[in-house]
Parts: sequence; structure tokens; C-alpha cells
Amino acid sequence: MHNYKFFNNLSEESQKLLLSNAKKTTIPKNTQLFYQGDKCQSILFLTKGTARVYRQHESGKEITLYYLQPFEQCNVNLSGALSNVLAIGSAITEDEVEGYYIDSDIIKELFFKEEAFREYVLELFASRLDSMANLVEDLRFKKIDERLLEWLETQNITTITVTHDSIASHLGTSREIISRILKVFEGQGIVKLSRGKIELV
Repeated sequence: MHNYKFFNNLSEESQKLLLSNAKKTTIPKNTQLFYQGDKCQSILFLTKGTARVYRQHESGKEITLYYLQPFEQCNVNLSGALSNVLAIGSAITEDEVEGYYIDSDIIKELFFKEEAFREYVLELFASRLDSMANLVEDLRFKKIDERLLEWLETQNITTITVTHDSIASHLGTSREIISRILKVFEGQGIVKLSRGKIELV
């Protein structure tokens, strides 16, 4: 908890409150943290690993909203805790994660009592709003092949182990469209495809 930037600016009383109520946890890869429509009873303070936050349509198709990194907070999780609204998305671990669970009532008390934590939360919401605006812009103005190429490049590795289904979920489209575009990319010498892997050429 000490590595969260707001922590050292809290009152001693609030620091003790957080530490005494923090429940350390380790969660395996591909574990569902919460589902769309859930009521969030506790907040995960992530210290290691990554989680994907996504929204699912009634058709079953998904689109990634954002990735949760260590020492960030999940806005869906937070908004549910602070306002008692149901989660507007789901979250799943991308790899093994570590962190601390804290009861939502503690977080609500902290938000109204501590300016440092309140500023931290508002900064997070501003940052996520900017990300959501960029996502809407991409969906409205960029073709799917352009978005796919950008996604591949942002993985920062030359050989990506991923299924076409998974990419489709990230980008909010179908597996068939992803497979077709990747075949075009392969023909253009941009990628080399093998089972479950994409190599950036």
C-alpha cells in the first residue's frame, strides 16, 4: 500500500485504517475479478500483474475498455464502490496478479475524509475519460485493419502468442474479420502466422 502515491499524504489515522483492513491476495491468470452487473463489495489495489477491463454486448461480443496496471485503480470497481451502481463492465486477470482487497465501505469513508485520496481518484477518472474518448474516436474514424495493426505494434514484442478470438474481443469485432485481415497482412509481408502465434515481420 505504501507504493500508492496518495498513501503518504493520508493522515496517520487513515493509513492505519487502510493497512489494518487490507487483505493480501494472489490471483491466478484468467480469473474473473468481477462481472458486468455485479455489485462491488470490495476494491482490489493491484501491486503486480495486469487485468483487462471489458464490456460485453448481449450478443456475447466483447470490447476492451482498458488495462489495469500495478498501482492503478479500476474505475469500474471504484465507481461501484462509491456510488452503489452495478459494474458497467467485467474484469479478468491477464496473468497472475497480487494486491490487496479492501472493503468498499472503507474506500467510501476514505474518499470523503481524505483530500489526497479524493484527488487520486479524480485524476484516475480524468485519465480513463481521456482513454474512453480515444476509444470512441478510434471506433468512429479508424478502419479495423488500422486498429489491428496498432494493437499488434503496442504489444512491444515480435512474436505474440494470442488467438484470433482474443484479438477480436479486444477490438470489438469478429474472429472471421481478424483472421481475414491477418491473412492480408501476411500476404503483404507484415506478419507471419502460425498456430496461436503472430510474428511481426
